[in-house]
Amino acid sequence: MSSVIDTIRQLLEHPAPPEPGVVVPLDDPSIDRLLHLLCDTRDDELSCEEVFTRLDEYVDCLISHKQVMENTPLVEHHLGLCADCRDELRALQLALALAAADD
Repeated sequence: MSSVIDTIRQLLEHPAPPEPGVVVPLDDPSIDRLLHLLCDTRDDELSCEEVFTRLDEYVDCLISHKQVMENTPLVEHHLGLCADCRDELRALQLALALAAADD
């Protein structure tokens, strides 16, 4: 694994300058995380936008404890990799819980 990390560091030695205010860490944990994400990437992967459009249906499936969505495994795979989409899911779940409490 260390040779892969060394190779990535060599490739990234002369990257294009980042946008102002953007920090690009190249520490071992960040590189490890990147490699794990690359290994977990699938050909049929959903984008954040595609997951976002399916979140309401996905939450309905979670509430009813049913897997009626055809793309449930793809949505769950994406949520396992994407913190932003997990945050959106949590926000939707919280909003639904608060709405149910008001009823």
